[in-house]
Amino acid sequence: MNENWRESVRRTQLGFTLMEMIGVVAVVAILATMATPMIFKAIQDSRISATLQQARQVETAIARFYADTGRWPIHRTPIMNPHERQLIANTAEGGGTIPGWDGPYLDAELRNLLTPGSEMLVYHETRDNEKCDVDGDGTPDANTMILRINDLDDDVARNLSDAIDNDFQNTSGTAAWDVAGRARRGVFRPNAMIICLSQT
Repeated sequence: MNENWRESVRRTQLGFTLMEMIGVVAVVAILATMATPMIFKAIQDSRISATLQQARQVETAIARFYADTGRWPIHRTPIMNPHERQLIANTAEGGGTIPGWDGPYLDAELRNLLTPGSEMLVYHETRDNEKCDVDGDGTPDANTMILRINDLDDDVARNLSDAIDNDFQNTSGTAAWDVAGRARRGVFRPNAMIICLSQT
């Protein structure tokens, strides 16, 4: 009888009490709450790094395209018009082909990693109000090749700008992150981020 009682007590002590289980669940919930923002930041940082890598590939592709054709490309994704994917397909505006084209200049189609499904556009910009400071001398430069990424909220856009220009601390005046350096907010599309790739 005494032996059976001891065995019964031993089996009971192998499990957790309700209070212990509640304590464990509470600790896990607190840790998850603390870790979640760090996980999302790490995901965003990796997407920004991949976007910067993509921008470097585009810059190289533009240089090769210009060397072959003597003109500046236009490339848009998702594709709107057949002639707006000139870094991958030899299609000129108005039909026909581009003389000297020796692509494809990109290994894969561009993808907006920061806002999946939204537009990315590579184009030649000559308008004064879309100028960036490509050479870093503090003066905006006209005639640049642009990579425009649409539909970015301020937090993502600011982090992207900071990764390129290291200007997160600039929040007001002419040196604000959204108007200075190689990365800036678009004038005609305020929700877009413009990355100036090179002077032309």
